[in-house]
Amino acid sequence: MIREDLKFSKNLTTLYDKINYYHRYKELSTCFNTEEKCLEKTDKKIVLEIFKKLGYSNVKYITGESFYQLREDLSGYKFYFHTSLKYGLVELIFGKSRTEEERKTEEMIGGVAPEVCKLIEINKSSITEGYIKDPRFRTYEELEEILESAFSLYEDLKSEFINLYE
Repeated sequence: MIREDLKFSKNLTTLYDKINYYHRYKELSTCFNTEEKCLEKTDKKIVLEIFKKLGYSNVKYITGESFYQLREDLSGYKFYFHTSLKYGLVELIFGKSRTEEERKTEEMIGGVAPEVCKLIEINKSSITEGYIKDPRFRTYEELEEILESAFSLYEDLKSEFINLYE
């Protein structure tokens, strides 16, 4: 039996299934899971250029919290894509923002990618041992590949959310 606080609604289950969230993120994690020496420190200018190259020129670096932030308004909804790049790890956090009022009535859509995958497992009663790990990169080229895949997943999440909830 799934705890009530971990259950997804039918719409959210459909959303994650339609965009194949779990398998796409797991594949990204598996493809970029090196034990070799990773790029521990990144140059913010180079990283921001990668975002621009991928079509996201409005990404900002939040100095105090050391992460890159993208916020977008689409069809009256606020979406976010945040990533932290520490010690060669790419922590991805994206989804739909909720207003204070929505927090009382609506479930969270998105979040930290490995945690979303774990919740998908729980809701499908197919729990595996351990968590899917954050992707790791050794070069800026690998980082670009990771971000390209992550943005593809993010774009599909936004699009499918609007299709399901409008």
